[in-house]
Amino acid sequence: MKSRNIFVYTILAIGILSIPSLLDTVQAQTNSTNQTSAQNQTSAQNQTMSKDTQALMTLDIPEIKDNLMDSKNALANNNTEEALTLITGLENQLLVLEPKPSFVDTIQKIKDSVSKKDLNKALDDLTKVQTDVFKAETEMLKAQLANPMLSQQNNGPQDQDDNGDGNDGGDDGNDGGDDGTN
Repeated sequence: MKSRNIFVYTILAIGILSIPSLLDTVQAQTNSTNQTSAQNQTSAQNQTMSKDTQALMTLDIPEIKDNLMDSKNALANNNTEEALTLITGLENQLLVLEPKPSFVDTIQKIKDSVSKKDLNKALDDLTKVQTDVFKAETEMLKAQLANPMLSQQNNGPQDQDDNGDGNDGGDDGNDGGDDGTN
């Protein structure tokens, strides 16, 4: 009878000691399932986005909008050289994207219109490109609202700058406190 009790207590002790390991395994499987689900949602979200939105997700949309507005202002002020420079810079950014946005061809038409001094047509076409960029931005924002994980994936670390000065916008430790020197 004593050996039976010892056997039962031994089995109970082993069971109790294995519970934490079992819980870790269950938690790891749950996390894996959650990550896979989030990746699948992001993948499905990307598949439902337009080609323009998918392409523009890798670029700085406010910079593109500023570039388009500066181009329009240059054309309105009859500064065709500056406008062509800005438009060509934008075109170069867009040509390297995969998939290519649908309005890349329109940018070439804008350049042709500027070369022919048809500034009204160039301005109209620039407005069409602006509209396409706004639509893509709106679609991207809607997707980010529906899936916050998408926003985290597309927005890298927010405290970086590319000035090459080693200052990434974070706290440099110089907060006016006493550093121990006199």
